[in-house]
This record gives sequence, structure tokens and C-alpha cells, in this order.
Amino acid sequence: MPEGLDVRDAASLPLVTLTGTELIDEAVQPRPGEVVLVTGAVGGVGRSAVFAAKRLGARVIAGVKRSQKREAEALGVDQVVAIDDDADIERLPELDAIADTVDGETIAKLLPKIRKGGTLASVLGEPPAAKGRDLRVRGFVSHPDGKRLRELALAAARGQLRIPIGKRMSISEVREAHRMAQQGTEGKILLVV
Repeated sequence: MPEGLDVRDAASLPLVTLTGTELIDEAVQPRPGEVVLVTGAVGGVGRSAVFAAKRLGARVIAGVKRSQKREAEALGVDQVVAIDDDADIERLPELDAIADTVDGETIAKLLPKIRKGGTLASVLGEPPAAKGRDLRVRGFVSHPDGKRLRELALAAARGQLRIPIGKRMSISEVREAHRMAQQGTEGKILLVV
């Protein structure tokens, strides 16, 4: 555990940071200068994917809800697009890849923006809307990687990667935390023993 990182806050890192980073490094594999749209960019997995894509030199577009645009601008991306706004989607440039963390109708609207032969990588499996398109489609499942997790923890300790903690709750409040998580919250919910 790196110095400067709270042990409780570190509990928010493993799954989301590895998933987002591996999604980029292993499934998207962008080259410097390629244009990559990260959907759900302000979530934990999305933030990690943005971090990884920027580290590889990609031009990163954060795809978020209209209400999250200001928060997404703080990620230091090249562009922010509201993926719940058809007019914003229409203004997107041609994409080399999409790193998808949202799926559903949204991804179906975004697929035409990927260049022929481009990449769609998703943590949610292959979207039905991608079938028959001239794309490399990669469903992705995260896996343990201690070395990579150490590097991500160091980046978090230095403030280069931030996974927001929305709420800290006692383990005795697990039912309430579960209810809140199902409704959707801003940031991670940490249960503290």
C-alpha cells in the first residue's frame, strides 16, 4: 500500500481500476493519437479507462450524461459529449474506438460513429447492435493483476487517478448501503468495519 493512500479509500480501487485499465490496455489497445470514446467516464471504471487511454497517448472523449458534463471536464479529456443527447452524439468526430461501460440503447446510437475496422470493447459483453458491423468487437472481463494494481494505487496516492467516495457507512448499515447502490449514487459506497 503506497504512502499517502488511506487504507479504507484503497478498498475502492481494485475492481474498478483494474477493469477500466485492462479494458483499455488489453481490449481497446489504442495507439497514440487515436480517438477513443469512454462511456460512463465519471464512474469508477470509466475514470480508470480515461486514465489508461490518456497514459497511452490517445485523444480521449468522455461520454457522460448531460448532468455530468462539468464533472467530466475535470478529467482532463480532449472533449466531453452528452451521450444522452442525440445532438451531441451527432457532433462526435469519427472514432477509432469506444470503451463501453454503459451498453443498451446508448451504445446502439454510438456505433455508427466508429470508423470501419475500429474497435468496440465492452465490460458488458458484445452488444446485439454490433452484430454484422465492420468492427472489432471485444467483450471484456477483468482479471487479477497485482503489479498493475500497485501502479494504479501509486497513481491514486499521487492524485493522478481519483475514484470518488460518495459515502462511508458502518458495516451495520449494509442494507441501507445496498438500497442506495441499487438506486445509483455518485461515487463509491464504502462499508467500514
